[in-house]
Amino acid sequence: MNIDFESRNITRRSFLKGAGVVGAAGLLSACGGSKSNNSGSTAASGAQAPNSTGATPLKEYISWESANREIESWNLLYSQTLTDANVVTNLWDGLMSFDCYGKLVPAIATSWEANEDSTVWTFHLRDDVDWVDCNGEVKEHITATDFLVGLEWVLNASKNEANNTSMPTLYIVGAEEYYEKTKDMGAAAADLRYQDMLDAGVGIEAPDDYTLVFTCKDSCPYFDTVASYTSFYPVSQVLIDELGIETFRGCDNTNMWYCGPYIVEEYIQGNTKSYIPNPHYYDAANVSRFERLTVTMISDQAIAFQLYQNRELDEMDLNESTITTITSDPNNEYNSQLCEKRARPTAYAMHFNYQKNNADGTPDVNWNKAIANTAFRQCFYRGLNLKAWFSRYNKINPLKCENDYYTMKGLCYNTQGVEYTTLVAKEMGFDSEKYDGETMIRLRANGGDISALKKQAMEELSAIGVTFPVKATYFIIASSTSALDNATILKQCFSDSFGDDFIKLDVQTYVSSLTQEVRTPQLQSFVINGWSADFGDPVNFLGQETLHDDNAFYSHYYSNIARVAEAPADYQKDLMDAFEQYTDLVNAANAIVDDTDARYEAFAKAEAYLLENVLVSPAYYDITWSLTHANEYSKIYAMYGSCNYKAVNWETSEEAYTTVQYEQFAKAFNAAIQG
Repeated sequence: MNIDFESRNITRRSFLKGAGVVGAAGLLSACGGSKSNNSGSTAASGAQAPNSTGATPLKEYISWESANREIESWNLLYSQTLTDANVVTNLWDGLMSFDCYGKLVPAIATSWEANEDSTVWTFHLRDDVDWVDCNGEVKEHITATDFLVGLEWVLNASKNEANNTSMPTLYIVGAEEYYEKTKDMGAAAADLRYQDMLDAGVGIEAPDDYTLVFTCKDSCPYFDTVASYTSFYPVSQVLIDELGIETFRGCDNTNMWYCGPYIVEEYIQGNTKSYIPNPHYYDAANVSRFERLTVTMISDQAIAFQLYQNRELDEMDLNESTITTITSDPNNEYNSQLCEKRARPTAYAMHFNYQKNNADGTPDVNWNKAIANTAFRQCFYRGLNLKAWFSRYNKINPLKCENDYYTMKGLCYNTQGVEYTTLVAKEMGFDSEKYDGETMIRLRANGGDISALKKQAMEELSAIGVTFPVKATYFIIASSTSALDNATILKQCFSDSFGDDFIKLDVQTYVSSLTQEVRTPQLQSFVINGWSADFGDPVNFLGQETLHDDNAFYSHYYSNIARVAEAPADYQKDLMDAFEQYTDLVNAANAIVDDTDARYEAFAKAEAYLLENVLVSPAYYDITWSLTHANEYSKIYAMYGSCNYKAVNWETSEEAYTTVQYEQFAKAFNAAIQG
């Protein structure tokens, strides 16, 4: 632990490194808080930080991440999770970025345009972008060739192991055929280079060093949103040759090359990540950056509150108990600083596991039979009252968290300006229902009464040997008391909604990795997980649940329905029929490329089928309250892509923002996006 012996105080950064995620509370009680020295300009160089309140901005900023969301891959081409992208977005830029309203803005591409039928897209690149190493030393200049190398890497099954191939194979001429070719070649495909991809007829070319042209299979008026995703990010062939394929695939902050606004100053796994400005960032003159941005891993929100009070964090989300602590005391200084955040552009859903195992690796036949039953699943969507659970995330306005759809609101609009999920609501029959703060919309038709469905499910399942109550195993990280409190409330919601004679929530714990300890051995009954769009079309959400597609993320990694499809049991016939019909509906919708309105209507029918059969059960939107020294509305707000955690142009304040200020920010934001 690095201690400043001049002042006998622990600096903010050293405190977090020494405290970690386990002993932070103990250090706080032993040492007390250290005074912030963050006054001054936020901008390390170049543009001055935005400021709308006249406050003094922060030079350095300390944010946080949940302890169970540690980065697993630093390779943006390989990773398919936001947990990783939220880190690497600060280190690695692509063609485009987004502004605080979710609008596409230039990054390495300065401008772009499409031909008349939107089948050919041309991107014009900057000529002043460099790769730097972890020490900030220039290694190579970026040209259009780096994007060719990047796409070949993604499409090469031997190199990228099928990750992130769905966008290019769906949209780019010849991309699917090239991927299949490399898949058939096996290990020999590792020797292929970008010229082999071009020779195979993949629809990408670089007429010169700073022009990139994509040819789509069909008209694609939203291809610029597709191209914003990490599938189309650049990489240097020099770096790949230097590291080798295996090492580059598993690269980390010490051997990767950077072209984003920051480089990693220090990374302590499970503890902290510190970023400092990339000294050769191409856009330094136009964006403000922190002199240091530190992200610390937090195992418990109670610790987070202590850290925030002592200015060891500059922002924190408030759970139910902390809000209660604050609001129960009229004189609490934080009463005037409670800030309701924007909804994160992520839709969270309950993803069922259709091929669950017991701890000893044997199939959990009781659960697998139960979850294959349609009436059993329908009880989750039509009868599970989650209002009390929503209060754990938003105590003041809990039903703002209600999510009744699979696709995130605001993803796209038809030519009449109708938001896509309203089309789904119409298909589901509750398009006239509005938020009332009292009752979940999807429970209003039957008042949450599922007695008939429950009776049907129990009769049908008893006939094939299912015993009750069915145990639904749900995993949380062992080190978090907040996660345990949330799970305890969720368990009570199960009990109140289903009755203990039907379905009981069994809360289990894992140590550090949900993937390695739970999902890979297939121990969960369900996981509540969020999906943020990769591009602006419904197929990006709905395609993740289809059959017969190597790139359907949830089908392979969460529900395991892809494995079930290989050898379904007799009791899974109806389930497989439902997934087959859903897949057909999605594929039919995706085939409509010349009529946006018809396309979205077809997707809405597919999504309604998914929801009516509860192949997935929507869970919540992340709308929390916070204490913060950052204006949330100044941050990037993208419905798709991987840029939301890019820490540029943040408005910050030495003094905490107030409830009134956040209400003003929200009002201005809503006015801007509405017209």
